[in-house]
Parts: sequence; C-alpha cells; structure tokens
Amino acid sequence: MEVLMINTVPRVGRKGEIKKVAEGFARNYLFPRNYAIPATEGARNHLNLMKNSWEKQAAREKQAFVDMAGKIEGLVLKLTRKAGDKGRLFGSVTSTELAEEINKLAGVNIDKKLVVADHIKETGEHSVTIRFTGDVKAHLKVVISAEEKQD
Repeated sequence: MEVLMINTVPRVGRKGEIKKVAEGFARNYLFPRNYAIPATEGARNHLNLMKNSWEKQAAREKQAFVDMAGKIEGLVLKLTRKAGDKGRLFGSVTSTELAEEINKLAGVNIDKKLVVADHIKETGEHSVTIRFTGDVKAHLKVVISAEEKQD
C-alpha cells in the first residue's frame, strides 16, 4: 500500500515522501497517529500545497533556533559541586542540569535532549554543544568548581 508521509517516522520515511508499506502497518500504526495518509490522486495533488506550508514552517523554526543559538553562543556556565581531593565530583552534572542553568542564565527554553554532553564528572572547564537542528548549533563552556570544605 502506498502512503503519503505527513510526519517523519524513523526507519519508515520522511515528511512529504510517498512510501510503500504493509497495509496492516499503515492502517494500525501510521493512520491512527496521523503519520501518514493514503496516497490517493487527491492527496498527491494536495502534497504540493502542503510542501509549501512545511517549507515556511521549517524556515520559521530554523530562524527561532538561530535566534536561540545566538543568545547561547559563547555563554559560560559556572557551577559549584561537591568534589573529592583529586577533582572528582560526587555524582555528575547531567544534561538536565545544564539545560536548566542555560534556561535561567540565557532566558531561553531549551530541551535537555538538545544538550550534547557526556555526564561531567570532574572539576574544570568543559565544552558543551547545543544541537538545535543539523546545521544550527551553539557552543558554550561549563566551568565546574569544587565547593570549599567547611571545618
């Protein structure tokens, strides 16, 4: 059965493509979730109108991502955590914590899934990338310092 993809589905197809899939998969998975519609002649004609709309929406989203990346680019986050004598942290700094700090400092609302960083487990300076889309990225520094011990 041929379907017109109206949303991107990993390992199946991207938005706007016409794909051949099993009838049961289309009827039970793609259609109820609004990922695809049957590829009728009317749907094929309607595809051109939809593509124009999708392109405009993608351009607006990309511009919003570029604006957010401009606010984040070159930012320096300074965090203080408990650490041992050799600079190892008790725990780690996760992408969730980094996203929250960026949201507070830059005033933009980013999702933790956009933060590309391993769990930071040592004090010092670390480089973090925020990947909005394939070509829109922002780089920032995270400086982790150890809490001073109180005797």
